[in-house]
Amino acid sequence: MSKVIEFPQAPEAVVVNEEFFEKFADAALLMMCFESVADAVEVVGDGVKIHDRDEIHVKLIEACMALAVLFRRRTGHDVQQVSADHLDEERRCLLAGEVARLLIPIKASPINPLPASAFASLSDHALAQVSFNYASRVSDHIKGNCPTVIELDLAQTHSLDAMSALSVLISRLANTALQGRPVGADKISIPGPETLQ
Repeated sequence: MSKVIEFPQAPEAVVVNEEFFEKFADAALLMMCFESVADAVEVVGDGVKIHDRDEIHVKLIEACMALAVLFRRRTGHDVQQVSADHLDEERRCLLAGEVARLLIPIKASPINPLPASAFASLSDHALAQVSFNYASRVSDHIKGNCPTVIELDLAQTHSLDAMSALSVLISRLANTALQGRPVGADKISIPGPETLQ
């Protein structure tokens, strides 16, 4: 037999779990959650019951997974664990006759900004360039539609580094009477709209 017929292979099944939703931007996940919940509200409003594993039930499960991804991106913590901790705290407070304070933990940034002294040896031009570079990085980190916790940490750290470098530059460029005073004491801002008439 010189001719062999090749049968098409069955497509691989896509497993829909939290990892599946990691590839989507925050806006897309929020839109998907909104649409799933809106569909469920419409179905319930029409008097239709939601059954186990029907289309609406599956959409709600997917919305929960997408929200779990969004929660982890913003806090660095697992939503299931935080929810379980809240339930334990509610039970403990109920038995103790206290009001429960359900706090959402935020992961502390592992990145520390540089001290202002790190910029002291740079020339005025280098300080201006470093400040611009840090400010540019901040913009890049928060410009995206789905910054992760580490990107937000970097944005915060880089903004503090930019402020430190600018503070050293401003101190240098200020007249000698102002040198040694903290930069924040003499903030310069654009005139308010009332002075531009």
